Amino acid sequence: MAQNNIEVEIKIQLSKAEFDDIKKKIKKTSKFVKSSHHVDSYYNSGHKNFLKPKYPYEWLSIRARDGKILLNYKHWYPEGVKHTTHCNEYETEVSDKVQLKKILHALEIKEIITVDKKRETYIYKKTIEIAFDEVVGLGYFLEAESLKNSGGVEKTYKKLERFVKSLGVNEIKTIPGGYAAAMMRKKGLMKAS
Repeated sequence: MAQNNIEVEIKIQLSKAEFDDIKKKIKKTSKFVKSSHHVDSYYNSGHKNFLKPKYPYEWLSIRARDGKILLNYKHWYPEGVKHTTHCNEYETEVSDKVQLKKILHALEIKEIITVDKKRETYIYKKTIEIAFDEVVGLGYFLEAESLKNSGGVEKTYKKLERFVKSLGVNEIKTIPGGYAAAMMRKKGLMKAS
């Protein structure tokens, strides 16, 4: 949920036991929002190869969420580094997925990977959105995203780090490039980082 098109989040992989333990803690302190199923198809352009950098920092996707089709673009910062802190995010609803795919194909923008996940979302004190994701082929993840600017990206990110550590996560190792990049690394479409 980007604010002013800027999203500050931490996404980490957990074991099934950690996932279940942290979810129990969150259920006691946070408000359940919803369960959802997301299928995101990621695209790459021959004109501007998003996969060229060692650590890709741009993504274009068509998202199927709660009966809606969304065209989404993210540009992560800092660019080209293993662990990012935030991104610019632009998203708009599309009424016809088939026609959108035809447009992208005509522009030589090709689908490269699909990420299928089940998500449970909670809100902590109206300031942090917590998502528990089960991603097909990848495993279990916790995503903590700030709903409020806490004095800039750096301070907001530090606040998220403190929150995640308070849940019992000792080492915060984010997922370089997110689920799409992790899936591409697993399928051999990108080099392992």
